[in-house]
Amino acid sequence: MKLVTVLQAAEMDRTAIEDYTVPEIILMENAANAACRIVREKYRIEGNNFLILCGSGNNGGDGLALARLLYSEGGAPLILMNGQPDQLRGSTLENFRILQNYPIEIIHRFSKERLIKELEDTDIIIDALLGTGLSREITGELKIFIETVNSVNKPVLSIDIPTGINGDTGQIMGTAVRAGKTISFGALKPGNILYPGFSYNGDLHLSRISFPPEIYDSNTFSIEINQCLPLPPRDPAGHKKSFGNILTISGARAYYGAPLLAASAVLKSGGGFSRLAAPKSMIPVLASKIPEVVFIPMEETDQQSIALSNLPLLLKEAKETDAVIIGPGLSLNNATSKLIQDFISTYRGFLIVDGDALSAVAGKSELIASRSIPAILTPHMGEMSRLCRYPVEEIQKDPIRVLKECSSEYKAIIVLKGAHSLIGLPDGTVFINTSGNSGLGTAGSGDILTGIIGAFYGLGLSGAEAVKSAVFIHGAAGDLAAEKLGQDGLTASDILEALALTVKEFRENYESLIEKYDKIIHEV
Repeated sequence: MKLVTVLQAAEMDRTAIEDYTVPEIILMENAANAACRIVREKYRIEGNNFLILCGSGNNGGDGLALARLLYSEGGAPLILMNGQPDQLRGSTLENFRILQNYPIEIIHRFSKERLIKELEDTDIIIDALLGTGLSREITGELKIFIETVNSVNKPVLSIDIPTGINGDTGQIMGTAVRAGKTISFGALKPGNILYPGFSYNGDLHLSRISFPPEIYDSNTFSIEINQCLPLPPRDPAGHKKSFGNILTISGARAYYGAPLLAASAVLKSGGGFSRLAAPKSMIPVLASKIPEVVFIPMEETDQQSIALSNLPLLLKEAKETDAVIIGPGLSLNNATSKLIQDFISTYRGFLIVDGDALSAVAGKSELIASRSIPAILTPHMGEMSRLCRYPVEEIQKDPIRVLKECSSEYKAIIVLKGAHSLIGLPDGTVFINTSGNSGLGTAGSGDILTGIIGAFYGLGLSGAEAVKSAVFIHGAAGDLAAEKLGQDGLTASDILEALALTVKEFRENYESLIEKYDKIIHEV
């Protein structure tokens, strides 16, 4: 499913109105009918009191049209307008004029006291205040109104997006309505799916309001919800190297978990042959934990990280692999960082760069951009800050824009890990992943992701598809583990334990597993 920016949504409206000659008033009526359907199916209309909060733009026009439909089905709507009639234009003004003939009270410029009084008597609140076009912080009287609405325990349906959420970034612009249900129109916006905005939607619904598919599924839209392909079938006569030969370069003093988790994840997600290049002093301990992995002992620095002298051996071993993972728990030792840089500048195969290797290449985008096969970079927010030289706070404010810039600069596929992780391709396409939960925010979780990416590439998926499927499965494994253990105490080992069962489910019940996550969006 493709998502559209606020500007693209406006262009969709223009295309429908001008090229397909659909009157704006029809689009508004379709939106109101879709919202009415949600109210009818999820709540009840007849006999209920509705408080409809309307702004002066098209979002408010949807609310005005909805008031008329609710009244026609036995509901009792009251409209509180944050604006005056002379501010209304187009179809919003037309719907306002129609309502003048209905016995529906419209109150302009209401006070907090009046809002509190009406909230006491209402059954259901309709938020049609601002919509997706919000670009500045909400302050003053409107902020007080929103916080008052949030303070009462009444059902709230938001029109298009909860008021206060930025439609492009998902950021809270000062404050925002917490909805129980949200219905968006035409196409979802990134702010509907990105956190923190996603957590304000409640149940998320989408109506196409009669747009032709060529409008909302245009190839010009570069943001999509992550939907992955099935894994290639396993060769029943295959041997271990038929299912992927993956080399992991990982480990340093005090970093035993990263190599263990990354190399194990290769096997748990279907890879056939997992090799681990690690400091030689660590291998006895690691081998006692993961005997299925083949070890390549590395000479060490005085800090027990992998020494630069290992470069020729690593390049030789890498020639025999399908994919290389480099970085988890390698340390920031200067000699090891030089090893990482020299390896990346020389090795030309499929490469996954994570952890300390990201720090080694930060600010040296030419090492990655010069590759004929795009590298895979898997930063968390702090590592992304070092890669793209933006403060974390700025990335959080507009992660899609920054990800597009960084993927283009490094000519790499970048996974920006976090709640609803983002996958950026060098051509500017961005996928938003919807599997996973807060329990995945635990030490070692990202190391598992690198192993899954390597395994899926070894199984035969293309680079981009391996990443998309791995991010999805990683999140789904976290969800499976959380169903059993809860999110609070989830560890990377728990996620690893759930991984094999998740891959099994993905193979045997692909459509039902995909549908499970598709159901976060209800099309009406």
